[in-house]
Amino acid sequence: MVHGGHGLPYSKGLMAQALSASGLAPDRAWDLAREIERRLLHGGEPTIDIADLRVQAEGVLAEWEGEDAVRRYRDWQRLDRLERPLIVLLGGAPGVGKSTLATRLAHRLGITRVIATDVIRQVLRAFFTEAAMPSVHHSAFELDRDGFGEQAERVGTGVAAIVERACLERTPLVLEGVHAVPGALAPALQTRCVSVEALLVVSDEELHRGHFSLRGAERPADRYHARFAEIRDLQARLADGAREAGATVLDNQNVDETLGKLMSLVLDAVGRTDAGR
Repeated sequence: MVHGGHGLPYSKGLMAQALSASGLAPDRAWDLAREIERRLLHGGEPTIDIADLRVQAEGVLAEWEGEDAVRRYRDWQRLDRLERPLIVLLGGAPGVGKSTLATRLAHRLGITRVIATDVIRQVLRAFFTEAAMPSVHHSAFELDRDGFGEQAERVGTGVAAIVERACLERTPLVLEGVHAVPGALAPALQTRCVSVEALLVVSDEELHRGHFSLRGAERPADRYHARFAEIRDLQARLADGAREAGATVLDNQNVDETLGKLMSLVLDAVGRTDAGR
């Protein structure tokens, strides 16, 4: 493979990563990467230009996955040429897999900045006493509807400031947390970035409950199990609000499948931006 006058060996790993970034499951991406390698070897040419390699990849994608996969692959390649930064906001109640999916999504997209809204709440707690700003001194599921609304508004000020900075620096960002409420980002900020909003839920109660047992010691499961009813109620309220705002609600039953759906959301947004829609 030749790129910029320098020869590099074909890498199935890098090709599989590129293909998985277009929304394919990792195993499927590896199958296609091996097929591309087989065709390159069968072609008998010792070198191939990077542009021709992309043509080969698109041909295999079209044959094995269809034109939608080709479109997503092309949209993924446009990510680093966007005039406005990509901002992904991933919301949801505790225990739905926000942190895991945010990290994996950022890795696939090549984004190095992932911020949790709970970090913003922690900063507010450090600066304001409970008497001055009571809502930020409680977990979201410990608050009633009005209390959570106030907390989300307080933290939302910090979210807006971070997005504002990302827009100024043209730096892509994934922001996750219960306070990443779909529809809360001001229209003025939305016009300055390519924004993608989604809310994660876990409809299966036992699967949702089981997620807390996988957490580290810094977040003991007993506390969440004791307040599981309140967490489920918060999830229902968030889902209702997201649907009212016209945002995508994803049921996270399987991390790989949900990650693929998130990638599709991102790449569709990139495609609409590139097409001027």
